Amino acid sequence: MKVNSYDKSGKLKGQTDLPADVFEAAFSKTAIHTVIRAENANRRQGTHKVKVRNEVRGGGKKPWKQKGTGNARQGSIRAPQWRGGGTVHGPQPRDYRIDLPARVRKAGIRAILASKAKAASVAVLEDPAVTEYSTKAVFGVLANIGVATERSIVIIINTDDEKFLKSADNINNLRLVHAKRITAPEVYYANSVLVTESALKVIAEQYKKESRKGKVA
Repeated sequence: MKVNSYDKSGKLKGQTDLPADVFEAAFSKTAIHTVIRAENANRRQGTHKVKVRNEVRGGGKKPWKQKGTGNARQGSIRAPQWRGGGTVHGPQPRDYRIDLPARVRKAGIRAILASKAKAASVAVLEDPAVTEYSTKAVFGVLANIGVATERSIVIIINTDDEKFLKSADNINNLRLVHAKRITAPEVYYANSVLVTESALKVIAEQYKKESRKGKVA
């Protein structure tokens, strides 16, 4: 599959072949749902906490005697039915993590990348050469490509260049994703996906389809 290829400034320079093993993989709703569900769950901190009856302060004294008042029997003002009392069946700290086999996760990423390529939402970009901190320069590249006004843009990179990372970080609708650890939700929900040339090589190697025995299919 061929897609448009752009230079460092965002000017069209031709077309590039995408690795068929990855960008022409079979579409699987199940694989996509599984990997996105797992990643969203793994991002949850699970630190939510309410106080149950024995954790609420006070309430050691019986509010009124057992009989003779005409009121219902009460043992403590910290019981759940009292205002300020403990919470029943409220959230407690827990781990939401879902562990996926690497093979399953890679299948989900391949399905997402293939769906984006099929929708003509993928393009290849030369690796950025940033000499100074400049959000304007990065935005100019996106404008030249014609995606600057998209609701969500993802650039899959293979660089740790601080100047580029910080310059791009100031653009609200742009997300940077490293090729060695592609995050499924960001790529799946993006309107446009740009892949740098070096990142494309990493993707071709890391996400190629493998058999159950670990041999390349």
